[in-house]
Amino acid sequence: MIYIPWTIIGLSLAIFAVTFWQLLRVIHRIRFASRKPIPIYAEFGKEVLPLLIALWGIVFGFIAFGQYRFASLIAIAVYLTVAILMLNPVGRHFGLRYLEYRRPLFILGVLSMAYIPIVGFIMTSSLPFLVKSIFWFFLPIDLTVFAFLPSLQRGIGKPMRQIFRPDFLFGDGRMLCCGLIALLFGIRYIIGPPPPADLPWALPKWDWWAIAFAMVFGFIPLIPIRGMMKLFMRMARLFENKFSGWWSIFVKEFFFIFTALGIMTGFHHVFKGWYPFNPKFFEEVQAAAAEPNRLLIGLSLFIFGFIWLVFVRGYYKRKIGEPFVVETIKQTYIKELLFIIGFLPLFYGYMSLIEHHFGVLNKPSMLAIGIPFFIWGLIMLIPLRVIAQQNQRRAIVEQMATVILPAQPPQIRRKVMTKIMEGLATCPEATRLSIMRAMREALEKYTDDETRKIMTASQMECLAGLPDERRKILMKTMDKILSQRSQA
Repeated sequence: MIYIPWTIIGLSLAIFAVTFWQLLRVIHRIRFASRKPIPIYAEFGKEVLPLLIALWGIVFGFIAFGQYRFASLIAIAVYLTVAILMLNPVGRHFGLRYLEYRRPLFILGVLSMAYIPIVGFIMTSSLPFLVKSIFWFFLPIDLTVFAFLPSLQRGIGKPMRQIFRPDFLFGDGRMLCCGLIALLFGIRYIIGPPPPADLPWALPKWDWWAIAFAMVFGFIPLIPIRGMMKLFMRMARLFENKFSGWWSIFVKEFFFIFTALGIMTGFHHVFKGWYPFNPKFFEEVQAAAAEPNRLLIGLSLFIFGFIWLVFVRGYYKRKIGEPFVVETIKQTYIKELLFIIGFLPLFYGYMSLIEHHFGVLNKPSMLAIGIPFFIWGLIMLIPLRVIAQQNQRRAIVEQMATVILPAQPPQIRRKVMTKIMEGLATCPEATRLSIMRAMREALEKYTDDETRKIMTASQMECLAGLPDERRKILMKTMDKILSQRSQA
């Protein structure tokens, strides 16, 4: 039976790989539209790739020689891979000082993820139960608090002549990932397996292969890879009117569900102390299925959550329309509420299928832990993530206005800017004012005179081509921005 989950994982990854390859082809055309192509990651092959090859060569060397007790190296190497990619001083190739494009809050957020392997060593030590409890319960706090801080505007760096911008991808993606973990902790302590009779609450038995599974199939694809996929899809829709149909919605939401299941499965095995898809896992699945109506209820809730996330929430996201900058705060709140409505039954259904002892309220000491984490997870995934997404959209607008669009040929630049301006003319005034102000401030702060002239000329050409009513709306907003600047 162990081949079944790994086959599903392999087929899912194949679908994502094909879609990502198609996206890369679109991004390739956008990058090379200008005489000086914009790199995805500057000097990756010369500076970063050799480090990663050396790192993973050491890890696989230990494993190849049968040193399975060094499984902790997998989790450590995964973290170091992320840290190298995100903290590499790539901005020096563009004349930027390090703290201009890697803000202290962002650096703190990346470094804070080292707490995951630290907790692993604590949980596998002989330290007292109370000490282990303190370190364990601080994990979701560390993961969530230091996810929100990098998502603030002060955590996002200057625009940079590079496609891969982890500073504005990291905060939102990690908030989604770690908000899910807070919910997972909360629900597990509320209605999950009870603790041993002599203990007030449950602690994980820990397994390094399990936490590595959660990182490789959950954290990594959900935070940077899905973030890049979303960014590439936005660019593809803007520049080439591609990836705007139901297939792109399906792939994006299915990718999220895949990564969420990776996190759930990984942490489930962490609690059990099993390596992924241990024979005991399948024994417990069979035991759960043997309970009356458990299989029917679990599958029904899982399928409902899947359909809701992909088709109901996907339909609403399509209804918001393009370009992405027109999305209002209210619409973002509705998206997150729809997400919670779909994710909770998905999670409950999945855990009902794989966890024998699930669905009954735990004793008060477990509830005292689970309820606060559950509430905190909801706070992370709704109001705080809305703030993160607003900041991320602002950062993408700044990158588009100062780097991507100025590098394009005039005809492509005018086409994309016209699409953006038509969208802004039809959205609420507060959203229009915020986006247009962000574009203007970014051009003034981060570009030279020549770039500002290019973008101003293109803006005027696009305005002239709009219908009178929409042109007047945009001119009125521009006048308001100029008035506010003069009063400041």
